[in-house]
Amino acid sequence: MDNRLPAYFQLSRYNITPQDVVETVLHCSPGSIQTKAIVTPVWDVNVFASHLESMSEISKGVVYQCEYHGQLISFIRSGIGAPMTGDVILSLACTPCERVIFTGSVGGLDASMKIGDLLIPKKSLSGDGFSRYLGPDVETEDCFLQPAEPDSELQMTVMKYASNICKRESVALHSGTVFSIDSVIAQFFRLDYLVKNLGCIGIEMETSSVFKAAKLVDIRASTLLQVSDVIPLNKCLFSGRSKWEMERRHLIKRKVLAKAVLDSVIDDIT
Repeated sequence: MDNRLPAYFQLSRYNITPQDVVETVLHCSPGSIQTKAIVTPVWDVNVFASHLESMSEISKGVVYQCEYHGQLISFIRSGIGAPMTGDVILSLACTPCERVIFTGSVGGLDASMKIGDLLIPKKSLSGDGFSRYLGPDVETEDCFLQPAEPDSELQMTVMKYASNICKRESVALHSGTVFSIDSVIAQFFRLDYLVKNLGCIGIEMETSSVFKAAKLVDIRASTLLQVSDVIPLNKCLFSGRSKWEMERRHLIKRKVLAKAVLDSVIDDIT
């Protein structure tokens, strides 16, 4: 059975097997997971359905098997935030999974952005607590504000497909630094600092944990995000977004983002 978790995690000391990890976190057997996977916090698999040849539920509401251009892909709903998503990435180290495209929502911090635009992070700054537990020491140097980066080759693949389809469909594609935070409500008074001092163009809750956990367990990971709100325009998760903007967002998610993610995850990179 595949097990790329670090030995210093000491799971075997507590009589925990790799299979136990997968069955507890993903509610399926390790062999049910494919070598290529899409991970998203809460989006439904139906976002991708129109592009697929087939899909079937492996574990209720969590893992699905999808077929795209003749290739099998695992679709996994991780839950919101670094702890849940990070543990999903770690659990994939106990499966055949070798490649992950993470996708989800990002808050836009640039007033030129529109709801529904796509964004590829060049790096993610850690504002999460999960990342500090990945090292071998109990007392480690604080990782707060430290950057985490996607796999470079997979990142270029995502950029290639996203750029092509965004250009064809007249959808803006942004790229830059994002900040991974652990709180939605407590973020607002910090946003000026994130933009002016750290150069962030987006804020979300998972990418730092995804990049760091994936690197730790030798899984290639990259991400394509969608702008769900543009906070400088007072269009946030709590208020200000119009019905037209939300309809545009959902259309782009299904037509543009889903296609770019699927093409990227099956691309034959070495």
